[in-house]
Amino acid sequence: MMINKEEERKKGFKKAIDIDEGRRRREETTLQIRKTKKDVRLAKRRQMPSAGATGGMDATPAGLAAASMLAAGGAAPGGYTGTPGAMDMSAMNAGASSAGNSKLENLPQMIQGVMGNDPAIQTECTTQFRRLLSIEKNPPIQQVIDSGVVPRFVEFLQRDDNPALQFEAAWALTNIASGTSEHTKVVMEVGAVPIFVRLLLSPNDDVREQAVWALGNIAGDSPPCRDLVLQAGAMPPLLQQLHQGSKLSMLRNATWTLSNFCRGKPQPEFGLVRQSLATLGQLIF
Repeated sequence: MMINKEEERKKGFKKAIDIDEGRRRREETTLQIRKTKKDVRLAKRRQMPSAGATGGMDATPAGLAAASMLAAGGAAPGGYTGTPGAMDMSAMNAGASSAGNSKLENLPQMIQGVMGNDPAIQTECTTQFRRLLSIEKNPPIQQVIDSGVVPRFVEFLQRDDNPALQFEAAWALTNIASGTSEHTKVVMEVGAVPIFVRLLLSPNDDVREQAVWALGNIAGDSPPCRDLVLQAGAMPPLLQQLHQGSKLSMLRNATWTLSNFCRGKPQPEFGLVRQSLATLGQLIF
């Protein structure tokens, strides 16, 4: 009888959480948070300019190449001579360098230049937009989208006669796609994906590498975006970039993009990624 009363009394107390069990749960939660943050960081990357510049271009391998294109013979494909033309380019450069503080004060000029027909001004103003989108903290992605220039950037991707303009437009779109899912959706809805896939076979190394980066950002947004990129035929030309003759930056970017093509749940259709197995094996060994 006494035993039954003791058992009834114990039932009235709230069961305590085991100390070891509580510690285990906290560790699991912490690990899951870290994993989530890591996955987000790996899925998308915003291309940042390196310190210093040459000829007004950022001193990345692609930037230096674009600078050399603009400087070659005093003219670039598409007729860009580096001459300011009708707009005050020096003022625009100064504004772009302090874009975080100027709050897009030169935006109307930049929009006008992008929407115009002068190849030199198109390239210069696209570069200014790209620099705005490369700001380290809180880049004004939504403001750039709201300005209406994204479809124009996609048009510039098709300017095979002007690789410098293609490169700058591709870089700007890459950084837009590095934002939220809504930002990525904008890039997809204006038809950039099939054009980026085509640019994976561009004769220009830097345009090709920028296309790799852009498709990696788009595919890294979500499984539906990944599947759309794969269905656009991006895998075969991407694998062509992963060979011994490729420069190190291309190998790194293409490997990262390939990982985004293969990651995510639900998993991609095996038939769309099966051809990457041999390349993955080579990369591992």
